[in-house]
Order: sequence, then C-alpha cells, then structure tokens
Amino acid sequence: MTGSHRAARRRLLDSRTGSSPRLFLRSRQHPAAGNGDDVVSSAPRPRVDTELEARMLEIVRERFPDHPIRAEESGYHEGDGEYEWLVDPLDGTNNFESGLPAFAASVTVLEDGAPVVGVVSVPLLEELYVGRRDGGVRDDGRPVTAGTDAEPSRATVASVIGHDVKCDPERAAVSETINRAIKDRCKRRLESWAPTVHWGLLARGRLDGIVCYRSDTEEQLLGELFAAESGLRTERGESWFLGAGNEAILETLTEIPRNVLTDRN
Repeated sequence: MTGSHRAARRRLLDSRTGSSPRLFLRSRQHPAAGNGDDVVSSAPRPRVDTELEARMLEIVRERFPDHPIRAEESGYHEGDGEYEWLVDPLDGTNNFESGLPAFAASVTVLEDGAPVVGVVSVPLLEELYVGRRDGGVRDDGRPVTAGTDAEPSRATVASVIGHDVKCDPERAAVSETINRAIKDRCKRRLESWAPTVHWGLLARGRLDGIVCYRSDTEEQLLGELFAAESGLRTERGESWFLGAGNEAILETLTEIPRNVLTDRN
C-alpha cells in the first residue's frame, strides 16, 4: 500500500473516532491519568461501528445511488440496481472493544446473489484485501495465493460459527465437539471472532485451514469468494464449509463435521 493510501485511511478513521485507532485503543486499556488504580477511563466511547457505517454508506450511495445495500447496523436500504452491497463496518467488535487488533471493515458486492467483489480492510495492520470473481485476490495490490506445506498435525486452523449457534444448546454442543476434534488433529485452533480477518490470512497462505459451522451468510459469501480466487481447497456440507491449504489438511478437516454430524443423527 502506498503512503498516500495509508494516510487517507488514517484520516478517515481519525475523523470517525476523534483519534488514531491505536490511541483510541490505548485509552480503553490504560489506567485513567493521575489514578494509581488499575481502572479503565470512564470517558464516553464513540460508536465507531455506526459512524463508520454511515460514512461507508455515504460513499456507496454517492457512486451507486440505485444499488440496494444490506448494512450490519442499519439494515436494508432499498434500490433497484443490478448489484447488492453487504456492508460490515466493524467485524470483530468485541476484539475492538477489548483492545485486540483483530478487527476489520468489509464490503461484499453480489450479482444475482453471488459474490463478485469482496474487500477487507484491517486498519491497525494496514492490510487491504481485495478479491474479484475471476480476478484473484490481492493484498495491498499484490496478487496472493493460498497454500501450505504443513502436515495436518502442524496446521493452524481457524474455526467460525454463526451467531445463531451460541444461542442454541444443541448447535453449541455440535460446535464444541467440532472444536475439540480440530484441537486433537491439528497444532492449533484459532478463534478470534473476526472471520473476515481469517479469510484474508488464508488467502495469502498465513493460515492453513478453516472450519465454518452455520456461518453468518454475509461473512460466508466473502469467504467463499476469497477461497475460490486464492486457490484454497474446499469442501461443503449442508451446514458447514471447509477451506484448506493442501489436500492432506482438507481430507483431515472434512472428516470432522461429517463424523460429528453423523454421530448425532
């Protein structure tokens, strides 16, 4: 990414939060000035998610006024254009609130319900992923390809669940069983509650695999576009989707949801 692009992104974030993201997070983590107790400042927090979404919608509406938009915070915005936009201004809200750097803003553009463009911006890491149907995935303008030489037992695998899973005891139990199986077969299971960050890392070969169980549609559509365009090996079932950097990891991961869900039927 060029210096001008970084500066522009920084100005946008600064204008929405009143400070840089790093300074904003520090204000959440450090004790209040002049107070020896380990407490977090009680100063009012800006609603970064709604403010960023408003800015993102403003940009889309200015360029494509007839396109319908589904926005994470404000819902559906009608339009009769041929493309539909999915906008999530802050994937990983809990991470952001906790001071963890794994959060992102994402946009997915659909044509007839299928993703044709996906964009993920990870501001604190200054990463920008762009995936285009039949055009590959780029990281800060550089083409990237998924893949790994890791054996399954040495693999780092992300796991993703949808919001409905944690609210349903039976589905939550399935998820826990899947997670234990990943831990048993792989070196590490990664769960950060920011799936779009995972998909970017997978597309550039920094993670070895992913297991999705009943994922939220918006994030899943972006993920499947990145998977297809970066060359991830994939497999799917009725309620699950897998991506892997090589065939051995894919084979190992595919056994997990198939066995877990078969045992429960």
